[in-house]
Amino acid sequence: MSDPRIETKEVIERRVLIISDTHGTLPDWVSERCFDAVLHAGDVGDERVLSVLQGHETLHVVRGNIDGALLHLPETLRITIGGVRFFIVHNLTSPHRVTPGNAEILAEWRPQVVVFGHTHRPLVCEQDGVVYVNPGTLAGEPAGEAGTYAVVAIRDGAVCRAEVYGDGHQLVSRWPQ
Repeated sequence: MSDPRIETKEVIERRVLIISDTHGTLPDWVSERCFDAVLHAGDVGDERVLSVLQGHETLHVVRGNIDGALLHLPETLRITIGGVRFFIVHNLTSPHRVTPGNAEILAEWRPQVVVFGHTHRPLVCEQDGVVYVNPGTLAGEPAGEAGTYAVVAIRDGAVCRAEVYGDGHQLVSRWPQ
């Protein structure tokens, strides 16, 4: 007699919060929402921001150009989350003009997602099979404006979507279109 139970494969989607350029400020919602990982692309601002972010189970942070007091942070990171390779750096410049040092790492590591900050301009796009994500600045610019951030969703070892939010958590842009 056959077993009447049907095996189903549960699809697990991992959500990765990507932030950058917090400059010492962090909205309360960052510690109140649940994400599988948090990536900070530099310009943290101070240890207080790091202390709040430590509440997340998985946290990866790189040092930005204003993080002179946070020399313990690496300049770049190569990590894997849910089977997806990420490269994190503060100043990539842009996906069209990668600095020579970063170009070497990209060629060697072959990430599926490149996370960067510095420009304060949110961006999500794909180039040559790599998804580039710049979450903009969570600190908001000009001061007092709502900041921007990104969320990358991973399912079955692949990026299924990358979205940038701003202005009160409104969707600004997404990949794929």
